[in-house]
Amino acid sequence: MEKSQENRKNQENVENVERYYTVDIIIVDRENAYSNVNELLHVYSNVIKLRVGYPVPDENIAVIFLVVKTTNDIFGAFTGKLGKINGVKVKSIAVK
Repeated sequence: MEKSQENRKNQENVENVERYYTVDIIIVDRENAYSNVNELLHVYSNVIKLRVGYPVPDENIAVIFLVVKTTNDIFGAFTGKLGKINGVKVKSIAVK
């Protein structure tokens, strides 16, 4: 097998491996963004292993912490969609 083909195959294997990630979601405009975030969390519920939320309605914010287990591609799509929602900030860390 050619070296470039071997590198490509190894890259494909890495992309298909499931791993754990943490996601911090800060909703700074709870009134307008909260339902959109919840809809997206429902769509990706099959990869969410833990969800902890802390709404602060008096200040119109909410904080959600997630632990997810998925592939890098699915994780990127998920966090990318979260980040596109107005009034939402997202931070993530690959655990392993």
